[in-house]
Amino acid sequence: MFTKLIELISSHNKIILLRHISPDFDAIGSQMSIFQFINDNFKNKTIKLGTTLPEEYKCIGKVDNLVEQDFEKALVIITDTANTARIDIEDVNWLKKATVFKIDHHVNVDKYADYEIVDASYPATCELLTDLFSKSNLIFSDKTAFYLFHGLVTDTDRFMFRNVTNRTFKMAEILSKKIEDLNSIYKNIYQINTNEIRLKGYILSNFKIVKNEIAYIYLNKEVLKEYEINNPDKVALWVNMLGEIKNIKLWLFFVENDSHIRTEFRSQSINVRLIAEKFNGGGHVSASGAKLFDSKSIDLVIEECIKASI
Repeated sequence: MFTKLIELISSHNKIILLRHISPDFDAIGSQMSIFQFINDNFKNKTIKLGTTLPEEYKCIGKVDNLVEQDFEKALVIITDTANTARIDIEDVNWLKKATVFKIDHHVNVDKYADYEIVDASYPATCELLTDLFSKSNLIFSDKTAFYLFHGLVTDTDRFMFRNVTNRTFKMAEILSKKIEDLNSIYKNIYQINTNEIRLKGYILSNFKIVKNEIAYIYLNKEVLKEYEINNPDKVALWVNMLGEIKNIKLWLFFVENDSHIRTEFRSQSINVRLIAEKFNGGGHVSASGAKLFDSKSIDLVIEECIKASI
């Protein structure tokens, strides 16, 4: 199917690269790596990227102002996005005007594309793309590797979680050999401001443990305002802070934003996707997300987690 992707890129002059809402480095890294890969290997292509770009990802990402006309007879490549509702696009109906190609590492619950490369055995879409690019005869540049390493190291949380295998380290080796300054990548990912580091201190002082097996923290708007946090989605991805607690089976972050409470589930031994699906969510076996619409639902989530841990 990678051969088909190359054929489609060759035959389309207009290409649009999309990924999921509330992006992470795997979404941004996979999107930007394809942007670079196409530029390195194909001439005279008009490539546009969508759609929103949080401040913390401007270190590697870029976006364009997309309109409906851009999608007319275009090739749209969507990375790291499991279902239609998660695509970062103003109007999903615009996709009907285009040829859509999905590249993803989530469980394939929504076959929304005309073509797809989906393999849930990869812990990151950036690992999947590394494997595809490295096996091709096309240019796999240092810049492409730079973008991919951001997604690989974050979606595995520094190779500690989420079905990391020997292949993961082989892909990391391929990337690291191409990158002169790995330290710059770690700075992009892990450097935070003083308010954020103080919030981490609050989290470590106020998390709760249930049944000696489940750890969680609820960060409401008042707490986030106190620490001058403007992006709750960034904080939600700190969830693996609680994964370092000894003997904990399942850990969660509940982070309130303007429209809902973003909930992040993580576990090494429990299928958290089954829990997340009960609360407007989904994802991976070991890492999933959900949306809650009132704080009372937090207790319901914890109850489901207790049942799953028995």
